[in-house]
Amino acid sequence: MQYKEDKDRLNQILLTSKNIKDNQEEILKLVPELIICVDCTQIHPNHIYNVYEHIEETVNKVDFNLILKLTTLFHDIGKPYAKIFADKAERFWGHEEISATLTRLILKRLKYDDDLISIVCKLIKYHDYKIKATTEGVSEAIELIGPLNMPYLLEVQTADLLSHAPKYYNIVIPILRSVQIIYKENFNEEFNK
Repeated sequence: MQYKEDKDRLNQILLTSKNIKDNQEEILKLVPELIICVDCTQIHPNHIYNVYEHIEETVNKVDFNLILKLTTLFHDIGKPYAKIFADKAERFWGHEEISATLTRLILKRLKYDDDLISIVCKLIKYHDYKIKATTEGVSEAIELIGPLNMPYLLEVQTADLLSHAPKYYNIVIPILRSVQIIYKENFNEEFNK
């Protein structure tokens, strides 16, 4: 019973809070697995926030949709477990898979629907997937993520990038915008019939 109440409260926070930073203490009580992210640094030129601050920034940048909010809340939860120092920076290689695994366990505990869990975990697993700004590249991404999940992936990637250092996202966002245009012009209609 408690987990259902925790899920309902988490949903309420995610779907009504304009700034989830105002609910940090409560979110960490509902999902204690996120606590490790609070003090996890990201010493890397592409980052300006620690892991938890980056998560908050990303959650605040997506639409009020439960799939998007849950995906962004958990997309980097695996970073503390993947953290290494290489090439004069902190790296998090493989964190996507760890984040998806942890998210599946957390969402199961909180009694989320299996279909929702599958979508969220797939989006987390591929949130850093580099989509080539070509028709073939977008087609490959759709095959990987699924046609119904592609709009979610594009929104998650946009929010995630905009929560990085401006000098990084100013380079990468135009590529993602090109991907979005290719998707809209060549694929969007075909999946929305």
